[in-house]
Amino acid sequence: MAVRSVKVKSDPAVAAAPSAGTAKPAKASPAKPAKTNTAKPAKVSTAKPAKVSTTKAAKTSPAKAAKKQAKPAGRSGPTPIRVHYNVGMGNRITVRGDADPFRWDSGVDAQNSAADVWEFQLEQVPAGATFQFKPLINDTTYSAGDNYVGTGGQTLDIYPAF
Repeated sequence: MAVRSVKVKSDPAVAAAPSAGTAKPAKASPAKPAKTNTAKPAKVSTAKPAKVSTTKAAKTSPAKAAKKQAKPAGRSGPTPIRVHYNVGMGNRITVRGDADPFRWDSGVDAQNSAADVWEFQLEQVPAGATFQFKPLINDTTYSAGDNYVGTGGQTLDIYPAF
């Protein structure tokens, strides 16, 4: 009688029988305890924030950077001159002076910004430089008193008498 081998699902602890010949009993080996995968709690890292490299440009605020670019050295922004006087309908205020674009022989028109306010933007005077000027009505009648003295970079509000 021939012995056939049959594949049978078996316990992994028990070895399968050989395909030919006599069957030998399998050695029983002590079963190893299965490794339990007990997960250890993950370490909570207290990560430090990354250091950000700051350059000199990054330390300068945008407002300061814009201010430095806007004004060339020795120059100021416009110097507004506001003449507060109601000259009446059809009349105008002009300004004469010793700083460019002013001249003493002809006046420069100021713009009427309110009923009794006439304004001129003086842009060529360097910051801190002083200059003299005087308002006129219709470029013919000087204001009373001495010349006005202004400083570049400052807003000048004057209240002349004629």
